[in-house]
Amino acid sequence: MRAVAGGAAALSPTVARRVIDTLGGERLTRAAEARTRLEPLTGREREVVALLGAGLSNQEIADRMYVVEGTVKAHVSAVLGRLGLRNRVQLAVLAYEAGLLPDA
Repeated sequence: MRAVAGGAAALSPTVARRVIDTLGGERLTRAAEARTRLEPLTGREREVVALLGAGLSNQEIADRMYVVEGTVKAHVSAVLGRLGLRNRVQLAVLAYEAGLLPDA
């Protein structure tokens, strides 16, 4: 009562469970869709996507993968084309939604 009087919202346990299930289910569905979308990628391409999603530049990705920057650019271009994405930001969002981001 005091919480509601103080401006907090009150939900019954049944309604709260439905809200949690719905929001959690949407998040899981979005993640599954993102992972499915990334299935055609090679392991190396996935590695590039994960590092790109973590915010690394092409040169930083190249240094981590022990390749030249041109190789990273080629991977990024190929992935963007194959997945029908316009830019790195869309690819980074997809990597995040799929849970590909490496641990810091």
